[in-house]
Amino acid sequence: MGLSFSTALAFAVTVALTLTLRPLALRLRITDKPGGRKQHIGEIPLVGGIAMFIGILVAAMAAVQPMGRWTLLVPAALLVIVGVIDDRYHVGVSARLAAQICAALIMMIGGGLYLRDVGDPFGTGLLGLGIFAIPVSVLVALSVINAFNFIDGIDGLAASMALIALTAGALATGLRASAVSVAAMACGATLGFLLFNFPAFRNRHLRAFMGDAGSTLLGFIVVWFALSISQGADRSLSPVAALWFALMPLSDFFSCIVRRVARGKMPLHAGREHFHYVLMRAGLSGRQVLAVLVAFSVFYATVGLIGASQKLPDWALFAPWITLLGLQHFIIRGLAVHLRIRRWRDSKIVVELPASGAATHSLMPLMPLMRRSRRLAARRRNGQGRPVGAVRAEELSPNGGSIFPAPPHDSKLPLGHPVSTSSVSSRPPTFTVRPAPRI
Repeated sequence: MGLSFSTALAFAVTVALTLTLRPLALRLRITDKPGGRKQHIGEIPLVGGIAMFIGILVAAMAAVQPMGRWTLLVPAALLVIVGVIDDRYHVGVSARLAAQICAALIMMIGGGLYLRDVGDPFGTGLLGLGIFAIPVSVLVALSVINAFNFIDGIDGLAASMALIALTAGALATGLRASAVSVAAMACGATLGFLLFNFPAFRNRHLRAFMGDAGSTLLGFIVVWFALSISQGADRSLSPVAALWFALMPLSDFFSCIVRRVARGKMPLHAGREHFHYVLMRAGLSGRQVLAVLVAFSVFYATVGLIGASQKLPDWALFAPWITLLGLQHFIIRGLAVHLRIRRWRDSKIVVELPASGAATHSLMPLMPLMRRSRRLAARRRNGQGRPVGAVRAEELSPNGGSIFPAPPHDSKLPLGHPVSTSSVSSRPPTFTVRPAPRI
């Protein structure tokens, strides 16, 4: 069975099952409810993980040569089952970790897929793990699985990251490795799910989330594929080169872990330290954040592909990788600061009032904009962005609804500047609203 047929079959099954399972999930209350850090509107069915797994399962069973894929399908089924239970009943961190460890051990002991060596990251020769191979492999698997679970915070992000990692890994092997067929099936299932999860206006009435079942499934498939193509005598690329394909999820994961431990919090509990939340607080919409993080991931995957194709030494790839792993948090923070400064500059409003003192009457032309901003805020919380020229509520009124008149000597002071209303211009009222830029 060709790669294109495997991809198409997994895609079709995933789409059909997502449409079929949506009403069942709503009836069984397997949904994601808004509240707290979850700012979507309405209850969204959590059926993406089940649909993707069954899509991959059907495509794998239809393959002419199964090539021992039970070492992928059995632990993946375990993760999906525990993920669905957690999506419905919230079983807790300990149960999820236990399931992930069991899945990793089934893959490693049953299928022989584990880290025997990590390449030559220090330029001192091949670094074998010996008796530490299984423990280190379990830690690596848990890190990647939870990294994809952590980054699943906005529409399309985790699926896009998995799609980039799997595609880059397949291209790095020249599409010749036997495990590429599994990557093709996973890519087809992921694309099928993205029809219902990618932030677009046309799919709002069919929206679906993957839940913990889907994010842990994708993380596990990425680990399985990376080990398959980077270990053994017939490896297709170095383990160090494979690290570049998952740099963004891993940097977000370790950044959150370090910050939470430093603050005395549980490292695997939910929080708002993720890269996507940092950028959204800086003023970007869900689609804009998705575009930024996907661009970073594509760039890093391209670096890994170039390194693998040019046969660069492992130490030349590992040094910049570990540097970016530690600095990515500061890169995202710097970008967020730049966006806040630009938003502040682009949100200046000049308001000149007549001397009659009828300030309330003069501000009436701004009321439709303020009402419109509330509707836009709801759409923005749902990851749909805003049209060009829309004005945010905070740009109109950063202090709870009062807009200060500008003094006659300098009518272009920044928002929030305390201005006395005792002396104002006697000219007719003029309003200048600079539209907020859209990325």
